[in-house]
Amino acid sequence: MIFLADRVNLDKRTLLTRIHTQLQTQTGTDAPVEHVRYYPSKANKLEVRATIHPERFLDASYPANTVQLHVSFDFPIEFAYDFYRIQWVDSDRELMLGWHQDDTHMNLGECHFQLDYRGDTIHRTEAVFLDRHPRNVFDHRIAQFVDVVDVLTWTDGQPTIPSDTLG
Repeated sequence: MIFLADRVNLDKRTLLTRIHTQLQTQTGTDAPVEHVRYYPSKANKLEVRATIHPERFLDASYPANTVQLHVSFDFPIEFAYDFYRIQWVDSDRELMLGWHQDDTHMNLGECHFQLDYRGDTIHRTEAVFLDRHPRNVFDHRIAQFVDVVDVLTWTDGQPTIPSDTLG
């Protein structure tokens, strides 16, 4: 049993280990996750990266064979909330989209959604602030990728996403 309200004893390394393990259980033949690793290394865990088979993950067609899921968390003591970045990275199309809950772009609140294309940020908007246990935040955001990627459209060669789907 996990005591979800217990953030005091949760550190970044422990959380990333749990996320890595959760994703690792979804690997195998016909599974959505192909490979999971720590970035930059197991000894220096800053992020969990997973290679995802998008058609299996989304249960829909997708124009690339694989994408990366990048997940990082931090617990800065000077802030009353956790920081995270949960991102879908499609290297084939030079596309990155995801949620950032941190101290950047405070004009958008504590959390924002960001869409990058070819190394430039082309869309950034306020997103719902999730004051939940980090594992619940991870599960919630991962589930949201299905809806967000589903409404991703291309207009004049650039990706666009309606802001009302970015909660």
